[in-house]
Amino acid sequence: MVDVYRCPNCLGPLLDQPDSLRCDREDIDYPVIDHIADFMRGNYYDQFDENTILTAEHRQALERENDGAISRINDFYLPLIKASSLRILDAGCGNGISVDLLTAAGHDAYGIDSSALRRWQWRERVHRERLAVADGAKLPFADAYFHVVLCSGVLEHIGVEEMGGDEYRVKPLPNRDEARRAFLGGLLRVLAPGGTLYLDFPNGAFPIDFWHNTRGGSARFHSTREGFLPAFAEVVQLANDLDPRITVTAVSPNGRLRFRQVRQHWYGRAFALPMQLLFAAMDHVPRLRRSAVNPFLVIRLTKP
Repeated sequence: MVDVYRCPNCLGPLLDQPDSLRCDREDIDYPVIDHIADFMRGNYYDQFDENTILTAEHRQALERENDGAISRINDFYLPLIKASSLRILDAGCGNGISVDLLTAAGHDAYGIDSSALRRWQWRERVHRERLAVADGAKLPFADAYFHVVLCSGVLEHIGVEEMGGDEYRVKPLPNRDEARRAFLGGLLRVLAPGGTLYLDFPNGAFPIDFWHNTRGGSARFHSTREGFLPAFAEVVQLANDLDPRITVTAVSPNGRLRFRQVRQHWYGRAFALPMQLLFAAMDHVPRLRRSAVNPFLVIRLTKP
């Protein structure tokens, strides 16, 4: 671990202790439990008690998440990356299955998430020593350490306040853009020159959101000025603010999604074929990929 991780505060080297990684410069000990390093020091974005008995609905959701994580890597990102033996970070890796899959494919893979629930889930992973609880804006890695960084379904949650209850609600915070620049800057800092960062999330320019609601897969109509889901132009602006030399390209999302949850609703079944045709068309018509007709963005940022 001391060969890979750095102090997220000063980026200095860490000392290997029996149950922690220590930064003498900052006088901080970062705990290591079940071979999983924790750099959040209790500041998780969620609260989770390991003694909690999960409901049948929660267990079903976690099983669906497993299927989604496997298809995300095996069916989309591994064919997209193509090159072999790369050092890859999955930032916001969720249940951590991606790291096992990328490692099995021959890559030197690591994953981070800032969730207490995830730390509990990771005990089931084969390569849990490659998973760390950390903040994407303050990553515990040296500059230019990775050839590829993946980040799925995370950027939209930065700099906003989300509220549950009977109706899903969300509002942007005053520092939204600053927080998103800091997060994106953190991902780019650990990316090597010439390396690639892939971002994916629902398209804010598309007026229907199938991913954020009180019921999975249900349609949430929203204003394109809601300030929650980013559009392609926002990512271009964030990248330009950080370094105008960064190349930003929309990638065809064909193969990225399986629409399992939305098919539970009549409209999901009714529009399944037209959506499949639209996604296939984006393989051949690049301008559709960043347009308002695309419900899900996949964006490639190339570092100069």
